[in-house]
Amino acid sequence: MLKEYVYHFLTAGIVVTDLTKRRALMMSNAFLFIETIIFIIFSYVNPIFFNSPIIGILDGISAIASFIALIDLQRNKKINRAVIVGTATLFFFFISYALSNQNHDFGLIWTIFFPIFVITLMGHKRGGFVVVLFYAILFILAYIGIGVWDNGTWNLHSFIRFSLASSVLTYVVYLYEETLYRSNMELALTRENEAKYLEELHRLSATDSLTELYNRRRMNELLQEHIDLSNRYNTPFSLILFDIDDFKLINDHHGHNVGDQVLIFISDIAKRVLRKTDHISRWGGEEFLILLPNTLSEEAAAIAEKLRQTVEETDYPHNTKVTCSFGIVQSCQNTDTEMIVDRADSALYKAKKSGKNCICVNTYENE
Repeated sequence: MLKEYVYHFLTAGIVVTDLTKRRALMMSNAFLFIETIIFIIFSYVNPIFFNSPIIGILDGISAIASFIALIDLQRNKKINRAVIVGTATLFFFFISYALSNQNHDFGLIWTIFFPIFVITLMGHKRGGFVVVLFYAILFILAYIGIGVWDNGTWNLHSFIRFSLASSVLTYVVYLYEETLYRSNMELALTRENEAKYLEELHRLSATDSLTELYNRRRMNELLQEHIDLSNRYNTPFSLILFDIDDFKLINDHHGHNVGDQVLIFISDIAKRVLRKTDHISRWGGEEFLILLPNTLSEEAAAIAEKLRQTVEETDYPHNTKVTCSFGIVQSCQNTDTEMIVDRADSALYKAKKSGKNCICVNTYENE
């Protein structure tokens, strides 16, 4: 229970799938919360125990600013705004603190938290720039304070040690965040490539490689879905089963390459003629199966006629004469995939027997 509450607090109730953003969100809440608590404590400790009322006031102002940023983040979910407020608060506090404390009781050691906070939350690029600006100001102040700060014991040696230690810490934090950023980018790229690969794999498993229409397996899945809908809600659909007349002769006279080109031509024609809601597959060889959702057999016949005319009027490679025959069936209650396809096939067989290049509608009554 406590773990869930803490997680909800750190994420501000926001569902973030991006790992980098989620980390920034959680770190923002955590840092602002810790920042607020520490500043509240020291706003009391510094004036009471260390006789530092000015620093206590700075602590109090910083505590208020951090608390407001925390509440704003929890309520308005603005991560960037919270980060900017938190960073600005620390920036001005530590600069003011350095001027007031002058490394009394090794006070400058507290500034090590600035690069950790800023680079972690703002990223290695923006955060690095802010930290460089911060230390440029602080190092100038520390250099001017040689022989003055810490009751005069702050010397050049102290300044060099502080500068080197701060620079090394900043570099380590910067390098860590840059490495983490690159790792996250590579991970995101890997996931994106995997998603594209899976999408392509799914597409290949559902389409015919030559015509790029649905294959028989995918059409069977769609057909079963529409049969289920039809049986449950009595929603009609129609099937058009058609094939290329005398396709074997085309292959025998012109070769299989021309035959493949004809199949591609027919596929492209069907894509142009059919509606966006219709589904077409290469059913096998030179056969094609079209699924027409929410369509009665009369409407299907009109679509098939348009397709038949377009196929007949199209120019094909080597002046090949191409026509198609069509069998149509409308769905009925309590049917199944095999039954309805058999009815469409029966209608196509009648169209072939009727002289080809024509349409036949199966008029079976509901069983």
